[in-house]
Amino acid sequence: MKKRTLLKLAVAIILIVTAMTPAVVFGDGSAPWVAGIQVANLDTQPATVTIEFYNTAGALVHTFTDPTPIPAGGARTYYVPAILPDSAATSFRGSAVVSSERNIAAIVNENAGSGPGYDQPPGILRGSYTGIRAAETATTLYMPVAVKAFYGFNSQLVVQNAGATANINFEFFNQAGASIATYVASNVAANASAIVELDTLTPTTGSIPSGFNGSVKVTSSSNLAGMVNNMTGSVLQTYNAFAAADGGTTLYAPAVFNAYYGYVSSIQVQNVGTVPTNITVTYSDGIVKTVNSVGPNSSAMFYQPTEGHASGWAGSATVTSSATNVVAVVAQLSAVKASNYNAASSGAMTIVAPALFKSFYGYDTALTVMNVGTVATNISVSYSDGLSASATNVLPGQSAQFFQFLEAHAAGWSGAATVTSSAAPIMGVVNEENIARNDGDWQYSYNCLAP
Repeated sequence: MKKRTLLKLAVAIILIVTAMTPAVVFGDGSAPWVAGIQVANLDTQPATVTIEFYNTAGALVHTFTDPTPIPAGGARTYYVPAILPDSAATSFRGSAVVSSERNIAAIVNENAGSGPGYDQPPGILRGSYTGIRAAETATTLYMPVAVKAFYGFNSQLVVQNAGATANINFEFFNQAGASIATYVASNVAANASAIVELDTLTPTTGSIPSGFNGSVKVTSSSNLAGMVNNMTGSVLQTYNAFAAADGGTTLYAPAVFNAYYGYVSSIQVQNVGTVPTNITVTYSDGIVKTVNSVGPNSSAMFYQPTEGHASGWAGSATVTSSATNVVAVVAQLSAVKASNYNAASSGAMTIVAPALFKSFYGYDTALTVMNVGTVATNISVSYSDGLSASATNVLPGQSAQFFQFLEAHAAGWSGAATVTSSAAPIMGVVNEENIARNDGDWQYSYNCLAP
């Protein structure tokens, strides 16, 4: 039987089917990081899961195989410090490959903080990204949001080599369309990760100014998987890098805000084509905004608080490009919490949310599902605890919200959900938040997965 794999970053990457995760798993100098990997079994048979951990040089550090298969349709969280040997658990920084003989998907949660549980101030940071399937790796990646001292934010770019030893090339673009700097990570070994910190980076050519808010194109002769951490000392926003195949002339963002329970949002859109394009965002409240002549590889930012949306508004957005494919990242931000998710170029009739909670160690979730088709549809949610929820007559371009903490799940519940649509493709986003804690960044977000 064919083996399916994932890779992971901890501040890293996970790759799936060969799956990767580029990230710092545990231990990052004076600000320790830990990671949890939530693996969902999308198959109809139990799945045995193996996780291989590679350090930043590409050397295999540890292999963990779960002795208990994940039931069909189930999910399980692997806390990285608990499955690494003691010799590695206090200092490991690298990536991982998650594999199974079944069809699986993964979400990685990154955590930083003080105290033995990494849950005390100062420095509480939370971020999330999805595992990357081997078929989703590519020789060119795009990162729509990369920043240096931009309102206190700096970027950490993490790229994992999914092939043979190769150079990894980073090219930086400002929003005026100019290529301003390059950086070459030389001779990156198979399974190793190149980690680029913009606040301390010395570029190979050019320079990156303080206040930079732009985009990055990453290339190599080898297939790559990547992710980005954008952080201040108090909040963290994490997203998956894009392959060209992820782009489209139409993108969908199911959850955007203006002063919605303290949250605002922005959408940053990158041109992944070879000619300039006009980018238009149409919101579910009827507001339309356009930025013209966005150059190849450059990005444009749409900031919802400045666009005329009503205070307290929550809605969805459809992004269109006049001439080329684009990709986009949505940022969600409050005074003390933040997260990112990726806008999608398409949907599916069935999607999966592998990590949902009700009062699970303080965390609750909200599932937002957007109709990305051309006709109205009914949306049904089937939870792993047997409960269900639905929304009827969801119009094209509109979203339905499902709040697990308002549903009848048992307190302390952790599970998954399968979401189906009756008539049109859908895509979804999950926000995880410890609502009661305001002493740090207690929020994660991730994109729902297609089976």
